[in-house]
Amino acid sequence: MQAAVLRGPHDIGLEDVPRPVIEKDTDVIVRVTATAICTSDVHYADGFLPIEEPIRLGHEFVGVVDEVGGGVRTLKRGDRVAVAPYAWCGACSMCRRGQESWCPHGALFGSGKGWGDLAGGLSEYTRVINADTSCIPIPDGIPDEHAVLAGDVFGTGFFAVEQCELQPGQTIAVFGAGPIGLSAVQSAALRSPARIFLVDILDSRLELGLAMGATDVINSGHVDPVEEIRRATDGGHPFLSGVDAAADCVGIEVTVDRASKSITKGGILSIVGVPHPGSFGIDLQAAQLASQTIKVGMTPQRNMARILGLMERGRIDVAPFVTHVMELKEFDRAFSMFAGHEDGCLKVVLRP
Repeated sequence: MQAAVLRGPHDIGLEDVPRPVIEKDTDVIVRVTATAICTSDVHYADGFLPIEEPIRLGHEFVGVVDEVGGGVRTLKRGDRVAVAPYAWCGACSMCRRGQESWCPHGALFGSGKGWGDLAGGLSEYTRVINADTSCIPIPDGIPDEHAVLAGDVFGTGFFAVEQCELQPGQTIAVFGAGPIGLSAVQSAALRSPARIFLVDILDSRLELGLAMGATDVINSGHVDPVEEIRRATDGGHPFLSGVDAAADCVGIEVTVDRASKSITKGGILSIVGVPHPGSFGIDLQAAQLASQTIKVGMTPQRNMARILGLMERGRIDVAPFVTHVMELKEFDRAFSMFAGHEDGCLKVVLRP
């Protein structure tokens, strides 16, 4: 079968690899029907996130259960499922306290030995461990190219807002209008805030953000977003200006810095963008003096079921994210397009 393999820095492409087999009775084999390239895959390829190659990439995929291990209780052959990026057990202490991404019995698909050495889903078939918890049934009516975004993409944006503890009538700023930032905008809108500020450098993405619920958009290539946000929220008391919460969905030092400076006294900063190792971009003394809270983390896998339910009921819309649908055999072109933001690419979904 065909799978995307990272052999070394900037050395990536499709290869013929052995079809996976059941190794434990809690496994299933999923025939992949839709899979997506993540920015993390690009980071692996360019060395931004160090890993031990070679690895089979991909942690965003959905499909149909093709084989079932003897110990699997909730799935049968032919079930249509979305697969969690991190295959969690659901029973350990970390899973019970909502930290599924640190389950010691789990693994992150397509991320190498440091994350459990589990082959990824940019392939025709994938072995899924801990299948009873890691495979989430897809409701009828949700197409594969939408369901594939319920995990790392919408899940991370949803978690970014969850960390903000946003209450009705409060204000939030989202930094980054990529798929995760736009997911954060939609997730924030579900909580009825007074204002949602969206910051990016691309007008096309800011316009999409307005359609998804942002009330104010700021092009940070033209103006200082911190000044704009504080001016819009001073309420006659500049000392208390700023939003109640900010979500950084980019992870570069400048966006983290701006997000931290845009929140008010006692506000919350949520960071879900993956920062460069060693960089931080936050004035911790200023944050301490302003009694601000800083939260970082990885999305809980259990949110996928909630997100699929929101999709089913029409409360969220991920269709605008999927700008390109291609075949897996076109992986090289798709990867280049996604990594280079070519042809207005926001998200590309591949069909094996």
